Amino acid sequence: MLSPLNGPLETAVRVLTLLAEAYPDSLGLNQLVLLDHGLLHSEDLGGPPSLHPPVPIRSSELGVKRQQLTHGLEVLTRVDLVEMGAVAGGIHFIAAEGAHPFLSLLETSYARALAERARWVVGRFRGLSDEELRSAIREVSGRWAEEFENFAGEEQHT
Repeated sequence: MLSPLNGPLETAVRVLTLLAEAYPDSLGLNQLVLLDHGLLHSEDLGGPPSLHPPVPIRSSELGVKRQQLTHGLEVLTRVDLVEMGAVAGGIHFIAAEGAHPFLSLLETSYARALAERARWVVGRFRGLSDEELRSAIREVSGRWAEEFENFAGEEQHT
């Protein structure tokens, strides 16, 4: 059974929101991994309050995010909300014609907050070179060891 949290549908909505904000630019999977993390944990990257709570060891999410995003992108390409194409740097994805009308149907406060965070994170990281992107990912994932040590220390004291 698939979990409703971080499942392909939830991930697809987040990715579609990012791609719609980035339009007409296309994004690669590595870019989407970082942007999705920034979308959920924007405060970690110096942005607005995070959508998800600051759970311990959250930077380790990057390890499983790639697979989740791949499943979400499969959902989006199947329903023609995202188009996939080859560019010099690899496979990229772009919001399709139906992306914006579909997203405009989402009227919940969470969907509005998602769109606001997408605007911030895409604006913050748009145009990064591959090296700058790798550096940003290393900065986020580098916190994992420190978070784990703090979490393990808290566990021993309880």
